[in-house]
Amino acid sequence: MPDKQGHERRRYPRFHGLQLMANIGGKLVQVAEISAGGMTLEAGFKTTAGALRFTLYPSDNGKLDINHGIGGQCRVVREDATFVALRFDPATYRLVKFIAECSEVGPEKDSYLG
Repeated sequence: MPDKQGHERRRYPRFHGLQLMANIGGKLVQVAEISAGGMTLEAGFKTTAGALRFTLYPSDNGKLDINHGIGGQCRVVREDATFVALRFDPATYRLVKFIAECSEVGPEKDSYLG
């Protein structure tokens, strides 16, 4: 979010439209935006006060690539009727690398598997 002078205050850049899906709370949910520190998901899954486990999957034209998912834990930061903001807890190297590769600003795709 920019401050009054127009400078970005967020620590990490946000990526939108990466066609990522998250399996969280027993539901498959669209990722609205993601960064190295967390993600915003469309609402519609059960949240808790503690840590939530998730698995992120890349998708292409609505087809999940279940062979290239990556899991982690997160905590709810903010929740409203349409979106749930989550902070990765922790943001592991493999998770951040996966996000960078899916955003096409990171290393070669699939290098997070090695």
